[in-house]
Amino acid sequence: MGFANGRFIVGCCFVISTWMLSAPGQTSLDFALSAATTTAGFSEQEFHCHTGYPLAQCQQDILQLKSVLIHYPIHALGHWTWVLVLSQDWKPISRGLRLNPDSPAFTALEPRETFLEEALFSHDPERTSELMTEWQRSIPELLELAVSHELGHALCEDANEAAAKRFGEELRIGLTPRCELSARKDKRTKSVVAGETHGAKPRAFNAP
Repeated sequence: MGFANGRFIVGCCFVISTWMLSAPGQTSLDFALSAATTTAGFSEQEFHCHTGYPLAQCQQDILQLKSVLIHYPIHALGHWTWVLVLSQDWKPISRGLRLNPDSPAFTALEPRETFLEEALFSHDPERTSELMTEWQRSIPELLELAVSHELGHALCEDANEAAAKRFGEELRIGLTPRCELSARKDKRTKSVVAGETHGAKPRAFNAP
């Protein structure tokens, strides 16, 4: 992956506050999850949806994202921002940032932001099918993979892909992984989107 001005992207988003998640039409399970996430280390997490994301869909997708994050040690992140981006906007944004447009997630280490594509929440049938074929996983599995992998970058503040892959794998099986900072973690790699230094061939977590 390459350099990204994450602050510019977030500036084009709207914020979904915790109280907004208690919206009409929610089930009792939704309300239970919403209540649980208020005490599960989410106080320092911000959730945004990129411009054009329908409000009701944004609310539901953030709940789904929280249902994955709640199983991981997000309290160790400190302040972090999560941004959901419409699939129709994902590839243009990725290409503009010199990232791999086929990857549905990336993390900007310095501004402390992680971006996730709408298709990870099953709203774009064509793109969802494309991702399932590419990664040979169901969408729930791919969302879990994307989140745990990006947490590897975020929690360790390391752009190294192999380290994030190992960290994410251990998270998913319930272990408490340790950060093994790579030799590449230096001033240069801190200023990139997790994965590759600016100007290198863009890629994200590797498809099998």
